[in-house]
Amino acid sequence: MRLLCKSLETSDVRWVVAGSLSLALQGVNVVPHDIDLLTDRQGAFRINAMLKKYEKKAVDYAETDKVSSFFGIFEIQGVKVEVMGDYRERQGTKWVNLSKRLANPKIIEVDGMRLPVSSLEDQLMSYRRLKRPKDAEKIRKISQRS
Repeated sequence: MRLLCKSLETSDVRWVVAGSLSLALQGVNVVPHDIDLLTDRQGAFRINAMLKKYEKKAVDYAETDKVSSFFGIFEIQGVKVEVMGDYRERQGTKWVNLSKRLANPKIIEVDGMRLPVSSLEDQLMSYRRLKRPKDAEKIRKISQRS
């Protein structure tokens, strides 16, 4: 995380930590297995350029039945990093853009790093909207904290 933070803090890329690492940083008892970064489209391509030597899958547009984004995968010191630009989630027949999470993120200080994170409330809304079985335990743990 330190290398990522160092690369991003000197840029003007808007980004937040999302997913299970965001939960763990905010005190939810989960074990993250990767780092998920949300940014905008331009940020995804700029992060790709910054992390080129760690690239496993170059940023490109990707869409499933539940999500779409400009998506790339990197591996830094054995840790998988997923970058999602202009990330959207499907809600019924409409797409919900999560770019508002970049506007005024919550900041968590860890080992001298200032990390912008996606709030627990926003993460909970996403997990509920996606309705993935793998997220049921996260929903339960976040809900218990409320």
